Amino acid sequence: MYLKKVNLEHIGPIDRFNFELPFHENGNPKPIILVGENGTGKSILLSFIVNSLISAKQLFFENAEVENNKVYKIRSSDYIKSGQEYYFAKLIFERDFQYIEWQLSRTKKAFEENLIYCPNNEDWNKIPDLESNVIWANFNEQRENLQEILSKNCLLYFPPNRFEEPAWLNLSNLRLKPEYSNIENITGLSNRSIFNYAPLKSNQNWLLDILLDRELYEKNLALMPQLNNVNEPKVPINAFFGHKGQCSTIYNLILEVLKIVMQTEANLTLGFGNRLSRKVSIIRNGKQWIPNIFQMSTGQTLVLNLFLTILRDFDLSNTYFESLSDVRGIVLIDEIDLHLHSNLQYQVLPTLIKLFPKVQFIITSHSPLFILGLKQKLTEEGFSIYEMPNGQKISTETFREFEEAYTYFKATNSYIKDIQKEIYTSHKPLIYVEGDYDIRYLEKAADVLQKKNVLSNFLLKNANGYGNLDKIWNSLKTACLAEILPQIIILFYDCDTNKQNENRGKVFKKVIEFHPDTPIEIGIENLFSLKTIEKAQAYNSAFIDFTQETRKTVRGKEVIVPEKKEVNRDEKGKLCTWLCDTGTQEDFVNFEFIFNYLEQVLINNQE
Repeated sequence: MYLKKVNLEHIGPIDRFNFELPFHENGNPKPIILVGENGTGKSILLSFIVNSLISAKQLFFENAEVENNKVYKIRSSDYIKSGQEYYFAKLIFERDFQYIEWQLSRTKKAFEENLIYCPNNEDWNKIPDLESNVIWANFNEQRENLQEILSKNCLLYFPPNRFEEPAWLNLSNLRLKPEYSNIENITGLSNRSIFNYAPLKSNQNWLLDILLDRELYEKNLALMPQLNNVNEPKVPINAFFGHKGQCSTIYNLILEVLKIVMQTEANLTLGFGNRLSRKVSIIRNGKQWIPNIFQMSTGQTLVLNLFLTILRDFDLSNTYFESLSDVRGIVLIDEIDLHLHSNLQYQVLPTLIKLFPKVQFIITSHSPLFILGLKQKLTEEGFSIYEMPNGQKISTETFREFEEAYTYFKATNSYIKDIQKEIYTSHKPLIYVEGDYDIRYLEKAADVLQKKNVLSNFLLKNANGYGNLDKIWNSLKTACLAEILPQIIILFYDCDTNKQNENRGKVFKKVIEFHPDTPIEIGIENLFSLKTIEKAQAYNSAFIDFTQETRKTVRGKEVIVPEKKEVNRDEKGKLCTWLCDTGTQEDFVNFEFIFNYLEQVLINNQE
């Protein structure tokens, strides 16, 4: 079940929010990130989605999270935007399932008589004359289809007040002992919950079920003959050939998620204690690593439970699945970055989200690191960001504070320590460039210029700005350190940074040559010829901003200001993708000098 459209009017801080949710060409939903300051309506938007899901669930289950004919979100005229007389919400799901909510400042009849108008909205007539609010949905019109959708899709909401008790709290040892799940197969009762406040206990119980069923029912055994003695008869024995079945498949998917959360490539397995101490443990390379899953850090526990809950819920749908990419549904997460270390935000969360391409994630966040991590994992086109309260679609680069916050983070001493560790553990010479686009251009240039053999001698690294290149240079340029480095370090600066070429020992500072005959004066795009830029502009005029030639008077003299072309900041990623997809040897010919320089550096340091 996917959400297709959202239309909100005059709700709290939101004046008008009307957009269609984005999907990939293959039909998979793009993750949606809602950003904005506190009080801009992010949680309000989620509450309407939750209300609609609860309303659908109430049609079939007596034990839905909210009593039948009641709502999760309070309807009140207090939520009408200041200066307005009504609020309106309309959500459209796939198969044209619709949910509508009206709240007026007075009854519909009094509204029309006293205010002498009614909203220009075809759904206005759904309000009874003597009512001031109404919830309307067409869920009953396709009951069978809706029931199938509800049963075979994840529908989950993680509110901002979710939490897990810390491992050091003594009560957890008393209250949170895992036990086997009590699944009730009774018509009209659901074993699944849309709300998830503290799902660790439920997840641990489910893990226990998976482990037990895997051991009891999915061992792959075969009778093998055994010859005890030449003159004695063969005695058959059971040989174990691993596990096979749905629980074994789910078990492997759990380990896939767990490896990412724990950020390890080691061989992980799960174990459970004896009948007196049912603790699910994590085993690494055959040895117990974490005796009790409750003993993980709070951040790791929160992230693990987000994605285990998705797996558990989809498993309870009785839908057969073989991979994480089979899981489908809507997952709402309010303030996903709560209590999470920067590395969990930047690396782990985006990696996990990428593994669930058929889940429609609708997420609120205040974290630049999380959004920049998504950009790295999914690319700019792989997800969508909407700024509240107006719902304007933005890019990661539209808000400068995103990049600036990450730059400040990278400027810390820990970043320099990470760089130094990277240098001393690398077996290849390192090239640091200002950004990810530089790496993509260099890799494409090496391909079309037949210089892959040169570039393959180096590891390309993103320094995230020339300011960080300076920090690397300053930390390595001391005479003694630069001389004893185990390999070559090259720092490539863009042509517009006003730096000078310099080297100390094995550390090289190199400014990319400026080409005065090309139209773009700033960035690595200066290496592209006028012909290439015009070709890009013809493909998509948004790529290039153009200022015509002008005349102005300076100190009484007329001066001609030549025309100017610049790469639009919000289109840099799309331009890079287009050039890397379609660029030819002719387009990348000015990159030739970079590979010549790299070859010369290698030759000089081999002598």
